[in-house]
Amino acid sequence: MCDPCAISITRSHIEASILALGLQHDDTAAPRAQWVATCWRRLANLWPGCTRHRREAMKTTVRLRHTIRLALSILVLMSATRSQIRAAPLVELPEYCHSTSAINEEDHLLSAKIAMSLSLLPPSDARLLGAFYGVCDDAPAWVSTGKVTPSALAMLQVFRDVAGRGLDPKDYPTFLAPSPGSMGTTPDSVATFTNFELQLSIGALRLASDLRCGRIDPHVLHADLPSSCEGFQPAEFVWRVSRGQNPSAEFDSLEPAAPGYLRTKIALRRYLDFAHTPQMILPPLRGTVHPGQSSGNIVALRAVLTRTGDFTGIQDATNPLYDDPMVDAVRAFQVRHGLPPDGLLTAETYKQLTVPMQGRAAQLGLTLERWRWIQRSFTQPPIVVNIPEFRVRAYDSDMRVVLSMKVIVGGAYHRKTPVFENQISSVIFRPYWNVPPSIQRNEIVPAMRRDPKYLEKHGYEIVHGEGGSVRIRQRPGDQNALGLLKFSLPNVHDVYLHGTPAQNLFDRPRRDFSHGCIRVEDPAALAVWVLRQNAGWTREKIEAAMHGSETRSVAVMHPIPVLIVYGTGFAAENGAVYFLPDIYNEDAVLLAALRKLTVRRQEEVRAITNAVRR
Repeated sequence: MCDPCAISITRSHIEASILALGLQHDDTAAPRAQWVATCWRRLANLWPGCTRHRREAMKTTVRLRHTIRLALSILVLMSATRSQIRAAPLVELPEYCHSTSAINEEDHLLSAKIAMSLSLLPPSDARLLGAFYGVCDDAPAWVSTGKVTPSALAMLQVFRDVAGRGLDPKDYPTFLAPSPGSMGTTPDSVATFTNFELQLSIGALRLASDLRCGRIDPHVLHADLPSSCEGFQPAEFVWRVSRGQNPSAEFDSLEPAAPGYLRTKIALRRYLDFAHTPQMILPPLRGTVHPGQSSGNIVALRAVLTRTGDFTGIQDATNPLYDDPMVDAVRAFQVRHGLPPDGLLTAETYKQLTVPMQGRAAQLGLTLERWRWIQRSFTQPPIVVNIPEFRVRAYDSDMRVVLSMKVIVGGAYHRKTPVFENQISSVIFRPYWNVPPSIQRNEIVPAMRRDPKYLEKHGYEIVHGEGGSVRIRQRPGDQNALGLLKFSLPNVHDVYLHGTPAQNLFDRPRRDFSHGCIRVEDPAALAVWVLRQNAGWTREKIEAAMHGSETRSVAVMHPIPVLIVYGTGFAAENGAVYFLPDIYNEDAVLLAALRKLTVRRQEEVRAITNAVRR
């Protein structure tokens, strides 16, 4: 019963079977390819026991009438159970499903092979492709009238350039178009073109999602960010790309348009070029080199710093002196790499100088990935804190920086500042500091034991609450740990921006000293920007409120979005490219997650190839 190829039926028998099963094809209702693919889907769903026979039948089916005969023969044999068959009405397909070329026999074969291949995939692998091809009833997207479309060829070029977008080329197809260029009707040729079609689609769907949403769900890495994918339909996007003329421009449109993203993308391409040229080798460093000393390292170092843009003087292959121009170049390099800018050629500076360019390109790529996690528009221009840079920036409506200052963030061990998005809802002048229970337990109470007058000396007071609860808070004033201003952004992390009395800490290059909150260098300047739409709140009025005698909360007229992000490699507004220490080890964690994703995707590619060959 499971050998439909052995059954020979007449044309009238086929037509009668169609009518009996309610599968009458109407050329005015939908393309015949949709109808053939519908038959295949029902075979896959209703007769899983005949998988091997469907496979063998497909190998011997070289013309459309054989495919129809196979499908209908099986349906006839199952007519006793046709009450279980629900012939879904052929609905009007989206405009982008319709090819501009007339559908021919090769298209029918390819459509049927697509449907059969998808039915043989494991459910986890078939989900994405099934949703994509289901939109257009298994019609091919990249092959038309048996030939690879111009859009498909252009799509292959897009895949070749993914590294310049900060993506891993191993995540996407790298093969060439099938040769010869026309499919024909032989089983091997149909299989080759089907594999090409499916691999191109899975690659395009991945790329669309990766550029619009990011490769990794940020919540997996404990980043509390709203979805950047709201309303995005990858299947519809890729179908439109397959019918369009310029895939590269279409995929460009999915990327963030923020100047910071574009600058970093340009820097990435530059460092990829560096990575593809021979690495400059620096001789081993033997002890710290001070300004004015001579060293055998200087000539090679001058060439390295010229390539990175830190040295702009004249190359001199005979000058081993660590002179002022070279000291200035090393200081510039140190600033870009989060090192103390002392101009000394130390072991740590030398270590950063010898990091391979491929590693630097990877840092920039991770930052582009994190950019893609962020929503594309905001209700108001945002404030962005970059944790490893120890800096906060305020942006205008075009995402251009209008204010920038140093910050202090949470310590790298057990006090990390989280990545999240929220809003500044109010500004509190002369705030109280309600000491968190953990700080109260681990720091304040031990200090009280050592010094009974500790609370009094530091402006703390004990507050008795309901039910006999007791807590400690610090009174407003110059000693208050929050300084004279607090920017309130209610969130589950209990993290906010505030001032600090310890201004000397801003002079240090590495500033991860807080318990998780973010201390800002010039809170008055930030308050001027936050309250710019609140009438009357000038710098003078803000300063007066800070140094007044009362605690006061001012609601922000239009709450300001705040992004707390993490990026170690990026291009700044002045064009300098920064590579900062991974203080929280977040780059390493993200890189490991991306590598696992690549392995999983390669397994999916192999599963598709195997399904097509079966």
